[in-house]
Amino acid sequence: TRKGMIIGRRKATRALILLQLLPVLLAAQNRDVRSLFPERPRGYLTDAAGVVDPASATAIEDLASRLRSATGAELAVVTLPSLGGRAPGDVALAILRVWGVGAKAEIGDRTRNAGAVLLLVPRSASQRGEIYLSVGLGLEGILTDAVAGRITDLMVPELREARYGPGLLLGTRAVAATVARGFGVSDSVLAAADPFRTGRSATPAINP
Repeated sequence: TRKGMIIGRRKATRALILLQLLPVLLAAQNRDVRSLFPERPRGYLTDAAGVVDPASATAIEDLASRLRSATGAELAVVTLPSLGGRAPGDVALAILRVWGVGAKAEIGDRTRNAGAVLLLVPRSASQRGEIYLSVGLGLEGILTDAVAGRITDLMVPELREARYGPGLLLGTRAVAATVARGFGVSDSVLAAADPFRTGRSATPAINP
C-alpha cells in the first residue's frame, strides 16, 4: 500500500542517516578515549598517575628493555589517574593501537604486533582501582586470557595495599618471563624474573 511504501522509505532514510553519522560518532569516541592518555609513551613505563616509586620504575624499564632486546616483543606499562568512565579494556586497547606497541616489525615477522599494555588506574575516593593486560595479536598465543588473568590476580595483593610500584613490577616480571619462554628465549635474567617460579619477592639483578 501507499502508506506502507511511505513507512518503508522513512525507515530506509533513518538507516541511511545513521550509517552516515556512524563514522562521525566513532571519530568522536576515539578522540574522547585518546584524551585519557599521553600522545606518546615516556618510555616503557608511562606513569601518568604518578604512583610508581623510583626503584620500581627503574626495574620496570630495565626488564621491559631487556624483553625487547631478547625477543622483539614490547611491553608498555601505563598508569592513568582516570578512565573517564571507559572500560579498562577499551582504554588499554586504544593505547596499544595509538602508540603502536609491538607493531614496528615487518609483515610476516614473528614479532609483528607482539605487544602488550599493562594498564593500572589507582583506587581513589571517587573511583575503584583497575588493572588490565591488553595483548596484541602476536602475543595472543602466549599471553592467553587465562594467563593474563593469572598475572593480574598475582598483582592484586600489592595493589590493594596501594603498593603500585611493586605491584606493577610483579606484573612486568610475570609478562617478561612468560613472553621470553613463549619465544623460546633462554635469558637468565628474564627466566629469574618469573614470580610464578621464584616467588613474588625475588627481583633479579637486571644488569649482572
